[in-house]
Amino acid sequence: MGIFSNFFDRFKAADFHIAPNKKIKSIQAEFKNNFGLVIRVYKGKALADPEMTFAQLDRRTSKEVKSTNSDLVIKANMNIGEFEKLIDQHFGVTVQVANEFDTYCVNNKYTLGQAARREDVEDWCKERGFKSLEDWLKSENCKSLEEWHAKNSKK
Repeated sequence: MGIFSNFFDRFKAADFHIAPNKKIKSIQAEFKNNFGLVIRVYKGKALADPEMTFAQLDRRTSKEVKSTNSDLVIKANMNIGEFEKLIDQHFGVTVQVANEFDTYCVNNKYTLGQAARREDVEDWCKERGFKSLEDWLKSENCKSLEEWHAKNSKK
């Protein structure tokens, strides 16, 4: 995808804001809408109740939850590992970024913008000898990743 895509991630119009008083399900929906990715939020080692806010996560977690009053601004050019660490430092909450189908966690070496553009999937295809995602999809008799996922999630 390249250097221009990464450069334009710095100027993406819709920066993503995380407010401590928003429900987790609202944060997840806005994150999906903004980046096309899933954000998994944990309370201790279990997934957090989506009806809770970061501020409501209680102290029964394995680490201290810091409910600050300040919003956190996230940009597409932020590295996933840095993003996850920033959430932990700012709110004391563990999160992981997963692909759009929530079937795997995206490698921390990618930025949110790269993951949104499926560059991790492109790299996976190339590692397996395919020229592109489209070539791999053809080998799977699918026209899109959505079609492939729909066929394979039923198995």
